[in-house]
Amino acid sequence: MLPPDQRLFEADLQSTEYRDGAAKGLWGQVATADLPEATAWPQVYFWMAAAKRVGAPDRYHVALDVKGYRAASPTGCFWDPLTRTTLDLSQWPKGKPDSRFSVVFRTTGFSFQGRAFYHPYDRAPMSDHPQWKAELPHLMWTSSHTIVDYLEEFQSLLMSEDYLGI
Repeated sequence: MLPPDQRLFEADLQSTEYRDGAAKGLWGQVATADLPEATAWPQVYFWMAAAKRVGAPDRYHVALDVKGYRAASPTGCFWDPLTRTTLDLSQWPKGKPDSRFSVVFRTTGFSFQGRAFYHPYDRAPMSDHPQWKAELPHLMWTSSHTIVDYLEEFQSLLMSEDYLGI
């Protein structure tokens, strides 16, 4: 029998919203054959489509820890499907200076650099930023959020005008 958080996660993958985004080519799960050998719950892997930029990939992969899903927000970072490891920081997507994109996908200046996204949806940086609850209530993960909300948030940044490529 699956643990409750995994059952809830798997049900959300069957939702119309998730399947609609996948059918539109906005996101999807990484094929089982392409996962690291030791992959087990609560580790999950997705790809998200990115706007076309010269010399940049058309999608980025993320490795997420979804332990405690939905009560706890996911945490994770970009992942390299070829090496099956965390994506080298030099290959992370870049954004226009001082843009929201460049803040969220920053690779320097915070304790979880390269292991999490600098965003209130990601549980890792929340431990360093309890003030976000008061300052950014509209961006806080709650138990009513789903993996679709997470994917939509970050995938929309990858499709934004602020995304420059790598």
